Amino acid sequence: MRSEVNQYQQAVIAVNRFGLGARSNELEQAAINPKGWLLKQMVSPQFNTPLINSQLVNTELAFKQFSAHRANRVMRNKMQNDMAASSMSGIKSGAAKTGGMTNYAKQMRQTQKQLLVDSLWQSVETSQPFNIRLLDFFSNHFSVSSSTVQLNVLAPLLEREAIAPHLFGRFEHMLIAVVKHPAMLLYLDNAQSTGPNSTVGRRSKARRINKGRGLNENLAREILELHTLGIDGGYRIGDIQTLAKAISGWSVSHPKDVKQKGFVYRENMHEPGTRRLLGKNYKERRSTQQGERILKDLARHPSTARFVSYKLAQYLISDKPSDELVDAMSDTWQKTNGDLHAVITALVKHDDSWQLERQKFKTPREFVVSALRALEANPNKPKSFFNGIIYHLNEMGQSPFNAGSPAGYSANAEAWTGSDALMKRIDWVNRLNVVTPKLNGTVLALSQQLFADNVSEPTLLAIKRAETARQARTLLFLSPEFQRR
Repeated sequence: MRSEVNQYQQAVIAVNRFGLGARSNELEQAAINPKGWLLKQMVSPQFNTPLINSQLVNTELAFKQFSAHRANRVMRNKMQNDMAASSMSGIKSGAAKTGGMTNYAKQMRQTQKQLLVDSLWQSVETSQPFNIRLLDFFSNHFSVSSSTVQLNVLAPLLEREAIAPHLFGRFEHMLIAVVKHPAMLLYLDNAQSTGPNSTVGRRSKARRINKGRGLNENLAREILELHTLGIDGGYRIGDIQTLAKAISGWSVSHPKDVKQKGFVYRENMHEPGTRRLLGKNYKERRSTQQGERILKDLARHPSTARFVSYKLAQYLISDKPSDELVDAMSDTWQKTNGDLHAVITALVKHDDSWQLERQKFKTPREFVVSALRALEANPNKPKSFFNGIIYHLNEMGQSPFNAGSPAGYSANAEAWTGSDALMKRIDWVNRLNVVTPKLNGTVLALSQQLFADNVSEPTLLAIKRAETARQARTLLFLSPEFQRR
């Protein structure tokens, strides 16, 4: 039998389980109407902080920089060849080439750091933590790792440009935007995917040249297995190739593409013809329409509704969410054709989302962000400070945009509860030297700010017996109440 959860207990759940951990007065604000406090936040997050010039980084600019780098490299190579032909030393020209590559890589890494710092700053400062938590979920659902110099920048841009604008819209719009984003096309090797019967495919076959051309199924496979239907979603091996053909020609711009930077549809690489997937025919359409129609139907499929609803409930509520909760979300998904606002509202309003037991163990990012929010971190040098945070997240095993797999990071406790992982959390808390206002009162007051009276006697006793305020704070942050949500 479920015990009744009072208003303040619901507020603690709202700011910790659904939010990112309480800042001062947040618990009081949520206690007025915990569910309403969450529902009001359901608007797409905006990235506009003083830390970073929002016009400095976007996909179009990133590709312009890449094009300029490629042009410079071609020029350097020509100069090197001319110098070699004149019997001049090639040492300086070789150094210039290496230096150019290094400078470009440094520029991309610096831009990546700006994006990562801004993302962390948003999480710590936001007054809408629920939508940032949901953004984190879908960013991990469509995981892209920074495996190349270009992806260092494009991976975080995928989150901002393809996911955030569609966070509370229809899932199909988010899915199409993600699949067309250069980060995803490059990460899963679709940029060079060429239909065997396309103009380029037939020409390459006739000339017996490959140059890396051919149909690539990586992105199609992950769309079906990880992004939509799930591995048990009813698709067959042949459906992977069918989808791969439908999105062949979905590519990215080259330096010579002057008019468009980023996503480019290349008709001469697209496999022509009608596609049949999951028992439905899709006629050849102009441009990307055939692939988009398939993605739209995949987004509305009952298997997708169930798979993504389960993952979302697992991420927010419990490693093993109840069938009743997942059913409610999945039913809403199918009734509304994947309206994420409606699906998330069904989750928020369901009784199983508000059980008093803390069923989720915080990931390293959740742990770090909630601690910084609790302390209202306000460092004098935020860029330097958050670069240090990124280093520690890497040490804890959750480096931003670097899961190393399209499956992303696990949301289950077993992935984060090992003894070594716990020691690294202890080390970070002990090293934490944040420039913050002095705590208002004692660590017990901080505990009250975070959890009201929902703290166990053993935790309170440990805090009271601490020899210093710093030790008391460490014990609070390592307590079961803080580690779980």
